[in-house]
Amino acid sequence: MAERLEVGVKDQLRNFVSSLIALAPSRNYITQLLYLIKINRSIDYRILEEAYPDIIKDEHVRDSFAKAFGVSFKDKVHLEPGKYGEFLAGFIDKVLQLFEDPEFRSKISSLLKEEYPQGIPNLAQEWLEVRLEGLSFEPTYGKTAIKILKEIVRMGRAKIEELEKNLGINRGEVIEATNLLKLYGLVKEDYYGLVPSESLRKYQQVLEGV
Repeated sequence: MAERLEVGVKDQLRNFVSSLIALAPSRNYITQLLYLIKINRSIDYRILEEAYPDIIKDEHVRDSFAKAFGVSFKDKVHLEPGKYGEFLAGFIDKVLQLFEDPEFRSKISSLLKEEYPQGIPNLAQEWLEVRLEGLSFEPTYGKTAIKILKEIVRMGRAKIEELEKNLGINRGEVIEATNLLKLYGLVKEDYYGLVPSESLRKYQQVLEGV
C-alpha cells in the first residue's frame, strides 16, 4: 500500500511540476504574449502584429483570445483589469519566483531524478536566455541592442548621450535599440538613465554568451 502510494504521489508531483514548467513564458507562446504585455503595461499593436502574427492577424483568433483572456487590442494593447489574462500573468510571476529558488529546485530535483537528470530548470534564467536570443535575431536593431545592453551592464547606469558617445552609434539608432531593450524587459529607465533589469543583474553570465 505504501509503495503504491509513493508511486502515485511521485507521478502526481511529476505531472504538477511539468504543468508549471509548461506555463513558463520561455516555453509557452500564449503566456509569453500575456507576460510581455504585463511587464510593459501596454505594447504598440503593430509590434505585436509582427511578433505574434498567428494570434494578432487572424481576426477570429484575435477576438477569441481577447474575450478569453481579457486583452484589449487597440493602438496600444493592454490587459484589462480583473480579467483572466491579468491573473494568469501575475501567476506566471510566482511560477518564475518558485523555479528561481535554489532550495525548491534542489528538493524537487532529488525527488524527480529520472525525469530531470540535469535538475529542475531555473525558469527565471531561462526566460532571460530566451529574450536575449530573440533580441539577437531581431533583424533591424537586434545586434545594436545587444551591444548597447552590454555597455549598460558595464556602466551600471547609462544615458542615451553616453551610449551614443561611447559606442559611436547615432542617436536615432540608440533610441530605437533602447526601446527594443525596454520592450523585452531587459532594461529600465528612470530620471538618471537606463539600468539593467533585475534578472540581468543576477545572471550577467548569460549575456556574455550572446
